Amino acid sequence: MAKNKLDLIFKSYDIRGVYGDTLTNEIAFKIGYTFANFVEDDSILIGHDGRISHQEMLDAISSGIISAKKNIIYIGLVPTDIVYSLSGLLSKPGLVITASHNPKEYNGLKLCNSGALPIGENSGLMEIKAAVENFDNHIEINNFIKVNSNLTEKYFEHMKTLVQPEMVTSTLKFGIDGGNGAIGSVFDDLDKIYNFNYSPLYLEVDGNFPNHPADPSDKKNLEDLKNLVIQNNLDFGVAFDGDADRAVFIDDKGNVISGSMMTTLISDYLSKENNNLKVVHNVNVSPHALSVLNDRNIQLYRCKVGHSNIKKMMREIDADFGGEHSAHFYYKENFYADSAILTLLIFMKIISTKEEKVSNVFENYKFPPSSGEVNFVVKDVEESLRNVEKVFDVDFDYLDGLTCFTENYWFNIRGSNTEPKLRVNVEGKSEKVITEVLEKISSNI
Repeated sequence: MAKNKLDLIFKSYDIRGVYGDTLTNEIAFKIGYTFANFVEDDSILIGHDGRISHQEMLDAISSGIISAKKNIIYIGLVPTDIVYSLSGLLSKPGLVITASHNPKEYNGLKLCNSGALPIGENSGLMEIKAAVENFDNHIEINNFIKVNSNLTEKYFEHMKTLVQPEMVTSTLKFGIDGGNGAIGSVFDDLDKIYNFNYSPLYLEVDGNFPNHPADPSDKKNLEDLKNLVIQNNLDFGVAFDGDADRAVFIDDKGNVISGSMMTTLISDYLSKENNNLKVVHNVNVSPHALSVLNDRNIQLYRCKVGHSNIKKMMREIDADFGGEHSAHFYYKENFYADSAILTLLIFMKIISTKEEKVSNVFENYKFPPSSGEVNFVVKDVEESLRNVEKVFDVDFDYLDGLTCFTENYWFNIRGSNTEPKLRVNVEGKSEKVITEVLEKISSNI
């Protein structure tokens, strides 16, 4: 097997590639076998999103696991965070077949050890990669017969202990864009528990993603939701990505609520219940957000981007909450795992206590202008970063990509963990300053 093929699909915290090209049945079998031998438990939880290649992947991965003499607990079509939560509740390792927000021709895997312990670059993923590379066992792929374990009810009971249904008022009206992703597989069940007052978009699970890509980080994919919220005078909107472990919110005016803003809101709320709140954040959370939280005497810990990095640090310092600018949010009470569903419930719980519009709630934090995440496709990420470093006469922080702070602006620029892209976030005193910084970056990459 060509090493560069594995380099393409093994990212820093998950496995992802074009299915049938970089990620094949043969590789999937080897990953299943190797993962089964990596974990100590005799049973592995498996779930998947609605991608059209999920059955082929399931056949190959399950065949590998069974060849390693391990058992499979099939969860079915579910959001990723359900597998994480069940891994914590049942103390079992878990595997999710998904490529998250990537286009429909992609597929991949997210792995966790017992108790929802992350498996990433520094916690086992590279060992699994090395074992796959040196794999020399017999490969035999058989059809996997789906027998659902019906464990999702245990997940819903867990959610109810974290956010009681009576804490979420049904007077809040919101729009939800499922992006034809995995959230549609469970939203009816959530609605029965929490009695939502919602207007739906694209909740039908469809691996062809016929309406728009299941990537809410791209503002173009939020246009339908924005129109729904404004035209129907809704309180807010929420859009989920393909495997529904990430949700992006918009306010009643259709403005995007960034991950930094959500980190601020949730941390601020939690700090009122916990005087010693510890929050882990990644490098591209807004400096203004961190300033607000510092003023609340919240203990802040800075971390590299990526769920395995955040979860690892949260466990090490026993943090209560973790926030990423990319709109992943992590909770100690949920086994330190990220959950978009729990974030929706907590957001509704917070807003239910307010007597003002969602837009006003965030205006009170006085966030300065921000670019949001801007992506640039590049041939060579490292070379592009070096080029940017040369043209800015500033002192850089190198924890994750390049980060700089000046009197007029802040920015972080880093390579994507899953795509040949540079991800840029800029915060400045004015829109003009932000435009100038972005132009300087784009003309030198």
